[in-house]
Amino acid sequence: ITPGTSVGGWTLGRLLGEGGMGSVFLGERRGEGFTQRAAVKLLSSPAPTGLLHQRFLAERGILARLEHPGIARMLDGGVTAQGAPYLAMELVEGRTLTQASQASRATVEERLALFLEVCAAVEYAHRNLVVHRDLKPENVMVREDGVLKLMDFGIAKILDRDEKMTMTGALVGSPAHMAPEIIEGEEAGAQADVFSLGTMLYLFA
Repeated sequence: ITPGTSVGGWTLGRLLGEGGMGSVFLGERRGEGFTQRAAVKLLSSPAPTGLLHQRFLAERGILARLEHPGIARMLDGGVTAQGAPYLAMELVEGRTLTQASQASRATVEERLALFLEVCAAVEYAHRNLVVHRDLKPENVMVREDGVLKLMDFGIAKILDRDEKMTMTGALVGSPAHMAPEIIEGEEAGAQADVFSLGTMLYLFA
């Protein structure tokens, strides 16, 4: 994939980031009288089977059901001409939660106010039976206008589904903020996110 490639009507620009699941590009879509920008995420492999494919489709399905001002929203999704799924998300430009607080030299009260916004987004996800499972400061972005957005539902889980997407011998997520039950390979409920929020608060405030 190179800049200029067309994916589902989106023209890809510069690479924004890469991870274990895929790559994220700046995308632009032009229509009659409008231009829209997005973060277009593509799966690393076009293979229609396997764990990564399952996780990618699960993330897309989860984002489609979440509509909250504190969660980066899904704009579009589909399959490329090569058969690889893609996901177009709200483009969030800014700093991570930690970077934003350090750059502005925020007071404890201001940092706690930001943290409560994170909690509100997570609470909304839980009310919709979604557990994030990878809460950490790097997955929370603060825009230049101060609006906070929770990102990256790549290993999230819907609580009302009996599904396991694990990789033998592999730990998916961020151990520094991960609940013990996830590290031990057990099923994670909403309390796992609460644990991760606690680690974030300890470091952040």
